[in-house]
Amino acid sequence: MTERRHRKVWVHHVVVSVRSLETRLAVAEAQGLGPDQRAAAAGVRRLLDKARDAAKGLDPKPGPLSDWWGGALVESAYQNLHAAKVQMIDVYDDAELAAEIPEAAARAHQTLHRDDPRRHGTDRLGTRSLALQRAILRHTVEDSYDAMDRQHERLRSFRNIVLLTAMFIAVLVGITAAAVWANPGIMPLCFPADGQPGDPVLNCPTASNVTSASSGDIFVVGLLGLLGGALAAAMSIRNLRGTSSPYDVPIALAWLKVPLGAFTAILGLVAIQGEFVPGLSSLDSQQQILAYALLLGFAQQVFTHSLDVRAQSLLEALPGKDAASPPSATATAIASAPEQPAVPHASPAAAPAQVNPSVPTQMTPSNGAAAIDLAQQVPDYQPPPIDLTADDNDVVQDDESVPAPNVPAGDHR
Repeated sequence: MTERRHRKVWVHHVVVSVRSLETRLAVAEAQGLGPDQRAAAAGVRRLLDKARDAAKGLDPKPGPLSDWWGGALVESAYQNLHAAKVQMIDVYDDAELAAEIPEAAARAHQTLHRDDPRRHGTDRLGTRSLALQRAILRHTVEDSYDAMDRQHERLRSFRNIVLLTAMFIAVLVGITAAAVWANPGIMPLCFPADGQPGDPVLNCPTASNVTSASSGDIFVVGLLGLLGGALAAAMSIRNLRGTSSPYDVPIALAWLKVPLGAFTAILGLVAIQGEFVPGLSSLDSQQQILAYALLLGFAQQVFTHSLDVRAQSLLEALPGKDAASPPSATATAIASAPEQPAVPHASPAAAPAQVNPSVPTQMTPSNGAAAIDLAQQVPDYQPPPIDLTADDNDVVQDDESVPAPNVPAGDHR
């Protein structure tokens, strides 16, 4: 069992990461550590040993099925590895600490929500004291790795739900096939040869122009439904993004689509027999029955498309070194950049002088342009004369009159 476990990709990733951190830890110890750094280094070594043991299946030791279903070894290995990386913040010297800031900021922007205040914990970190830099960076790295672990747990839960649904449908299809095989009359999948109900001559999935249904009809329909589901699974997997996650979500979706294709093929032919589809109540030949069984098996993609979208969103949410979301300015800025001096605020502009509308106002530009006489450009508004003899109920003005103030030009009411 240990040899098979070592062939898994995530095991190699954890082992290589552990060796890399052990090398960096040895370099830091060779350069000299303080008392607090030596205590942190001891904790890092314990966490790395735990991560290696989990990757090799030594501690914990769950059963093969429970490990595959619950991901005990995967979660234990990565959580210990992430905790060791968090504690390494207290071991780094000043240069290593400054080099860690861009990567930590980029990881925070990939894993944390854009409205999460922890996402901006590394903003202007280079202007703070060294002790505060370590504390903020340690919490930022810890929160980012914790978010990554939660995303992988959601992915594993989604895979388990899909597999449970696939197993339930497969068992249900198997029970239905066994019952119909024992008594084909309880779910006949044959159609009248002339399209008229009551015709003794039938077209069935296994033969044409027969007088009774066969036990093999349900298996032929189920097999074609499986083929249609497999075709839909192949077409949907090509649209999913590849991932290095240990949880094979695309394979789980394929396992769901195949038995679901048989399920929809059987139910679809039953629905056609019951005239559930308007204008389609009979199939004319054996070949047509087989073609509809294949098409109905592929049609389960209508129901599972939302699962494909959900799987794609979960896979895209997993952070990686090739993430599409660009890092913030903090991730690309120099960690030790000095704080920029404050820019003095300009004094508020003086309030404009009051203008007497009865006195013409001229504006003389500084570039020598001609002055603008506002009194000539904007004429004074003269309200229309009021006819006191007009009827009070007549509120409509003539087309040649001036529109009333605050009334649109097209509405003179």
